[in-house]
Parts: sequence; structure tokens; C-alpha cells
Amino acid sequence: MNARSFDQVKSSLEDVIFELQSGSNDCEWFISSEKLIEILEIRREDYFKLLYTLRGEREYSSKGSQGFTQDNADLLILLLEKVLKIEGLSYEFAKAGVYFDDVYLDEFRAYLKEIVLSKLERHDLDKELLLLLISSTKKFEDAFDSYFDDKFDVQRLVDNGITEFLEKKGFSGDYGADVFLRSYFFQILNTKLFPIRTITSEYRDRAYYEIFGRFREEEKEKTKKKKSNFRRKFSSRSFYEDEDAETREHREFLGLSEDYSKAELKNKYKEMIKKYHPDVNKDGLEMTQKIIASYNFLIMKDR
Repeated sequence: MNARSFDQVKSSLEDVIFELQSGSNDCEWFISSEKLIEILEIRREDYFKLLYTLRGEREYSSKGSQGFTQDNADLLILLLEKVLKIEGLSYEFAKAGVYFDDVYLDEFRAYLKEIVLSKLERHDLDKELLLLLISSTKKFEDAFDSYFDDKFDVQRLVDNGITEFLEKKGFSGDYGADVFLRSYFFQILNTKLFPIRTITSEYRDRAYYEIFGRFREEEKEKTKKKKSNFRRKFSSRSFYEDEDAETREHREFLGLSEDYSKAELKNKYKEMIKKYHPDVNKDGLEMTQKIIASYNFLIMKDR
């Protein structure tokens, strides 16, 4: 391939982007290999030789032999950079409003996150509405989700954010970039790419405190403790069957509650043995024998 002048490179790139814009529908497009060969003024054998090298470098598939779509735009960019011997074409594609790579999508998400946080920072909590929602749901998180949806028009917030983002970056919105970014956002909403609960967690904590007068962490600890007690009770013998007199006698002798776990039984046994064993308590032989008897009875019964 012959070296190209600056004007030739610029003209070829402009022609490719014009072709993409002309066929773009909400950032969806197709450009054939034949059209690229024509625009780039490259020999067919050189073009397909480059495709072969791309297959090795980027796990390229045979689809590129027909042409490129927005789904493999990154490979089209790589091909153009090799043919035209320039770099930074991801910016040119984004600027033209036909393709946004991961770098620009990361920037877009960060920009919308800042908008959400800014809106919350200026928002005055409607305690009456939030209390109403809390009373009709089991979880505070669900109540706040409904509150957020009611107080913030997410669709409008996103649309305004997209317009501002495109203007700020100098990207064209004339070829469906706004539709593409809107669709992209609602696909990632409430996923790890845009976890709205995590993003708004600080405001949720403040709202919880204003409503209940305590920190959410305290409530989480209470809930965790309740779940732990339930699991412990559910796994214990006394949850399933009535306790007979002999079992109660041994249990009470060891100072265990009705919903004791095997771990608690073993810990109590070790604790009492250390206290009454004849090696440390010369008067503890009888007590030690009782401890061992009660432990063996309960451990065998719980098998």
C-alpha cells in the first residue's frame, strides 16, 4: 500500500464516516467491504489480507468479509487505523455520532451519575410521602425506589443528561446518538454498570435517619440478628419436637436455652469443664462427671 498524503487520509476518513451517517438509524448501520475498498482505494487482496491479520489480533470472525456493522465497529476502526496509518479514530466516530466505544460509554455513565447526585443534593425530602410509601411496603429500599420514581422524572433526567453530554463533548446527535444512548442507559439501569441503589445510598441513609431518627446500619444489624436467631432456632432440635423432662433437666443443668445450637452446647461444655475439672478444681470431680453426662446425653439426642 502506497503512503497517503494528509489530504488523502482526511478525505477517505470523511467519506467513510459520511457513508455511516447516511445509513445510520439510531446508531445502527452497515458498510460493505466493497464500499470500503472503493473509498479507501485499496486492492482487494490487500484489504482481505488485513482482515486475516485482524482475525488473529482481535478474534475476528468471517462477518468482516461482508462488511461491518455497529456491533463490530471497533474492528472497523482498527482496520481504518491500519490502512490510513493514523490513531484515535474512536474519537472521530463518537464525534460523528455513529459509535461510542467503552471509554465514552464510561464517561457517559459517570456524567449521568453526577446529575443524579446533584439532583438529590438539592432535593428536599418529602417525609409525608416517604412515610406513606413505607407503610405500604415491607422494605425501606422498595419504598425509597418508589419515592425516587415519583419525585424524579428519570426519563426526562436522562434525556436532558444525554443532550448536555453530547453538547459538552462536541458529539453529533443528528444520527440517532440520543436514541442509542437512551436505550443503552435503560439497559444498564439497576445493573452493576449503573446500580441506582448504590449510587443513591448516601441520600437513602439520610432519609432513613430523618424518618426514624437512627442510622440504617443499626436496623441492618437488628435484621441480621433476627435472621441468625431464626436460623439457629430452625436448626435446633427443640424447634421440631417437644422437650421431655430428662432433656430439659440436662439442658438447664448446662445453662442452655431451649433453642440452643450444637455449637453452643460444645462451647458451654468446654467452658464448664475448664472451670470444674479436677486438674484445676480439687472439689470438682462430681461436677465434672455431671457435665460430661449431660453433654453426652444431649449430643447423642441431637444426632
